[in-house]
Amino acid sequence: MTNSKETKNVDVTDLHSKESAYELSVNGLEDLVAFEHTPAGLCVVSKISAPAGAHFAYITSHVPQPKASWKTIQTSINTQTDPRSALLYMNHSCAPSLEVHTYAPDADGNYPTEPPSGKLGEEAKHLTPAGLAGEVKVARDRDVKPGDALTFFYPSTEWHMDRPFECLCGAGNGVCLGTVAGADAIDKKNLEKWFFNEHIWQLVKERGS
Repeated sequence: MTNSKETKNVDVTDLHSKESAYELSVNGLEDLVAFEHTPAGLCVVSKISAPAGAHFAYITSHVPQPKASWKTIQTSINTQTDPRSALLYMNHSCAPSLEVHTYAPDADGNYPTEPPSGKLGEEAKHLTPAGLAGEVKVARDRDVKPGDALTFFYPSTEWHMDRPFECLCGAGNGVCLGTVAGADAIDKKNLEKWFFNEHIWQLVKERGS
């Protein structure tokens, strides 16, 4: 996960790398995404067309982490994992092209080896011992076309952001958060604007307002 403009705890070597730490073949992404350099750093763009709500990729390459960081994706109320693939370079947008649907590990910390919807199919060959951390889908309100930036709404997985940042997505008033700090920083009355994972809704319920 990468950010546009940090407001604290900046390590520019993390955010503005000119080269990916991962080959596109990791997680089987070589036919799906391409890297693109921007003033904010490295990002990923789509190589395919896909309709709204379509499957894009499973998160098959990842390493569970004991603590959240700028690189991790929160997969449940108290677990997070580091996507060790080009998916790390999905930027945030308040009007995203993708949704990240996370899978929670079991009580022993084991992630599932098959998605709830059925078999992995061809993507099974990219599965690592860590299991499946989730599914990346095309956003429910738009299609994806070749060249589109691949982005997701970070608070859809993150309750608290390790590094809050000023959003430069350009989605406009009433859509763009301005400052992205996690779902806990969003007023409850505004939550219906975006997709959120189940663990975020659980935490919203616990918060109560």
